[in-house]
Amino acid sequence: MRRWEELRPELDARGVRIVTICTDTPAKILAGHAKHGLQATMLSDRTLSVTRLYGLENQAIHSGPPGVPGLPVPTTLLADADGTVRWMDQSENYQRRSDPEIVSAALRQHLG
Repeated sequence: MRRWEELRPELDARGVRIVTICTDTPAKILAGHAKHGLQATMLSDRTLSVTRLYGLENQAIHSGPPGVPGLPVPTTLLADADGTVRWMDQSENYQRRSDPEIVSAALRQHLG
């Protein structure tokens, strides 16, 4: 997420907001948010209800941290103002996310 802050000027100019969903507790999200100075909206999905709604549960991992039934597939989505997904990138490695350069190119291509 810290690397995504590199895109902040381009995101702001396009009116794009970053929203993340993860299995961390709200307290852990808040601590990381403050520590790293992130401007993204970060939401907790400990029960995977949103993850499952979008079909993003990692089927190869059947248990997550204590109290979490599994893990999501690391996914980056670009959606337009109507909520239509215009671009998606997924990673098999839970520690990897889309590089800012790739997201920047996708922004230009799919969201004008």
